[in-house]
Amino acid sequence: MQQPSEPELNFSQVKKEINLVDLVLTLGYQHNKAKSGPTLDKGKFHVFDYRGNPNLDQVIIYKAPSGDFLYFNRADDHDKGSVIDFLKNRIENPRIDGIQSTPGKNIWASVIENARNFLNLPAPSRVNTSTLQAAIPTVERGDQFVPDFLRKTTQLTDTRYLNNRGITAETLSNGYFAGRVLNHVHEGKNKDGQPYKFVNTAFPQVYQDKIVGLEIKANGFRGQAANSLNSAALWLSHSDPKTKTLIISESAIDSLSHYQLKQPANTMYASTSGNLTDNKIAEVQRLIENLHLKTVKLAFDNNMQGHLFDTQLIAGLAHASTPMRIERNLPGFVTLGIHSGQEQYFTQLHNATRSYNEQVTNGYYQAGGAYPAMSATLNTELITATRDAANSYKFHIPKRLHALSFFNQALIQHYPMTVKLEMEKSQANDWNDQLKESLRSKSQTVATSQVPAKAQAPGVEKEPVQEPAVRRGLRR
Repeated sequence: MQQPSEPELNFSQVKKEINLVDLVLTLGYQHNKAKSGPTLDKGKFHVFDYRGNPNLDQVIIYKAPSGDFLYFNRADDHDKGSVIDFLKNRIENPRIDGIQSTPGKNIWASVIENARNFLNLPAPSRVNTSTLQAAIPTVERGDQFVPDFLRKTTQLTDTRYLNNRGITAETLSNGYFAGRVLNHVHEGKNKDGQPYKFVNTAFPQVYQDKIVGLEIKANGFRGQAANSLNSAALWLSHSDPKTKTLIISESAIDSLSHYQLKQPANTMYASTSGNLTDNKIAEVQRLIENLHLKTVKLAFDNNMQGHLFDTQLIAGLAHASTPMRIERNLPGFVTLGIHSGQEQYFTQLHNATRSYNEQVTNGYYQAGGAYPAMSATLNTELITATRDAANSYKFHIPKRLHALSFFNQALIQHYPMTVKLEMEKSQANDWNDQLKESLRSKSQTVATSQVPAKAQAPGVEKEPVQEPAVRRGLRR
């Protein structure tokens, strides 16, 4: 006798039959009550950590106006949606037990199979969350999930740390930076059980117009707030309809320092919080497109890492007709691969690097008095180029400040970019160092100008000052 087949299951039935809150708790996620809204019965966003550990997986669930329960993941902007999306994303990116792909079936068939497995579980094995579901109100337009670290921030009132770095109250009060620099309150107890409280300076990190992280700084301390999404986010100043230029630095303090020194108009600032990832470059590209920016100025530190960031960002902002990428980053040199069907770009850059190499070689000749044609030291200073295949080229740039600076400028000059790129290097190691040097110089000038001259009677010449006799012999 033929066994009866299981009834067909489609996406509409899955959404109707499976509640997302029931599913995640059954799979081993735990409800993080401490982070689920102001109070359990009033919170609109509810946090669920897999096995109680947000580093394994974390989802934030809310009720949409339609009545459906939806979710998002602050660590992955693509991981969001309905129960269907939840299953699909965990089949494609395995990270929890209980959800897996079905051999021989495509992704959508696997989603249906995992949904069926859940529905076939005996009732005692499935968590019923009807009470919790009823306690979660509907999210309305304008509601936003507030990460725990933002609950600990306040408006900027304690500016001592920034003032010590040379940043003035006038700079901080500028509209560019309103709400972009905050105080962060850290409270706890020491090993003796005594309470303590620190008020630090915090810089919100923004990804796709949402604050997803927080860089925290104080004298002798630098760190990220817990659960910050630093890998894709940028610190940003405000923009306005007249903004045409983006200036990118390594830190928000460098951005504040640059503004205090230069005070450019129609400009916004971004900082990468000390590192530059592909996701951050993609976010820069999004800003350029959405804000119709015309110019990007690279204001990274004037050191080896800053020049490497220049190369990385230039490659990321290259025009689609000449894609580039850093293929190797070794202790002594960096290799940049470039693809282009137009020979003139390669020829122009190659000729420029030949000219650079001639200057370096002539410098060795003048310094050494003999032509060191086979010098191993000289070879490590030269930029070399190779053609891998048709339309594929590689440039090997030594990790020397002068070599990287020259090559980055040549790239901008000879290859098409998605936006106009300019270098904006500080004279010191970074823009904050330059600001502090500028303030010291002004302070010394003022101090010198305020030294009173000795009074002298009119018409009376000064007697020449006799130089002290030079003491010879041993000093004791």
